[in-house]
Amino acid sequence: MKYFALLEPKAAMPLGLRLLETYGLRGGRRRFYYFQVTILWEVLMIVVPKIFLGYRSQDLVIRGLSELLFQLHITIRICIFAWHRMKFERLVEIIQRVYRMVFSPGGNSALKDIILEHNKIINKQSKGYFLYIMGCVSLFSVAPVLQSVVIFVANQSRNETDKGEYRTMMEQEFYGLDIRGNFSFYVLYVALAGLAHYYSAAFFAVTGVIMICGVRCTILLFRLIIVRLNKLHQLPKQSIREELREVIGLHVDALKCIQLMEQIANLAMAIQIVDCVLIWISMVLYMRNNLGVDAISLMVLFVALTGETFALCNLLTELTSESFAVTRAIIDCEWYTLPQDVQKSLSFVLFRAQRNEGITAAKFFFMDIERFGKVAQTSYSIYVVLKDHL
Repeated sequence: MKYFALLEPKAAMPLGLRLLETYGLRGGRRRFYYFQVTILWEVLMIVVPKIFLGYRSQDLVIRGLSELLFQLHITIRICIFAWHRMKFERLVEIIQRVYRMVFSPGGNSALKDIILEHNKIINKQSKGYFLYIMGCVSLFSVAPVLQSVVIFVANQSRNETDKGEYRTMMEQEFYGLDIRGNFSFYVLYVALAGLAHYYSAAFFAVTGVIMICGVRCTILLFRLIIVRLNKLHQLPKQSIREELREVIGLHVDALKCIQLMEQIANLAMAIQIVDCVLIWISMVLYMRNNLGVDAISLMVLFVALTGETFALCNLLTELTSESFAVTRAIIDCEWYTLPQDVQKSLSFVLFRAQRNEGITAAKFFFMDIERFGKVAQTSYSIYVVLKDHL
């Protein structure tokens, strides 16, 4: 597990950047060509067959569409990030600049401790999230293959008319090959589509890790601001103005990080909300009448998507709370004892800190825990209406 270890405790989001380099979203044009090839492979092995090659029966259409929506959600989200990856690099530059300032000779030791402790939390959460998503999606992909191996062994002792069908990783056809009846074709399908499923899981996990790293680092900037504001009135008068200038600069950096995260993720968040409603409804409708191995596979996807959406909404709620906490820090810093020009500067920061900050879904509404609850409630309401008509 050395790959996930916090090898650079003073670096900004080292695990997130390492994952981006691994999967071709960082590290130059050649690495980006690698990413483009993997996306194309994923589309050819999963998306194209599910859209154009049809399904075996009408009963399997709902399951197929659920899986297709989930796959399109992953593909679109990683492509959106790839399009905006230069904006993410600017966000990384801002955070790295703040880290360098804090860890420079003579830097505040309390702030250093806060960053080191926060980096451990970021690395732990990123590692846990990546392994959680990879584990869920791997279970979804590996279980049908193991079941098919058991079926193959059992088929050796059966006659030709009594042989069981092999299980595919998703409900799909595969370019005219008899992947359910011919084990050689099935092995070819697993070799080709299995690689696509691996990258699909990795891209799903990487985009989530990047969101965690970006938002967590922005939350850290707000916490550094709050710590410095709380001690502003304790400084000698000749140092207050210099300290306030740095605090204002840090607040500007934090707001710039939110702006960049908003530009990167707001469309992806809107797609996430729409997909959650559609995928939850379609998955529940299928599992309602088909309680079996296939339903368990869909349940794994359901748990992965629900867990990720809840985690993101909870994290973005914390981001909004931390941005508002700057207001309380200004009020509690005994501003009335400070020089008038300092009070005036603080009033501008106070005014700006009272604005609601966070990441929206295509600028329609802020993503938070309340929104997650409304999405779940809406999904259930639509399901109740549909179940009586389908």
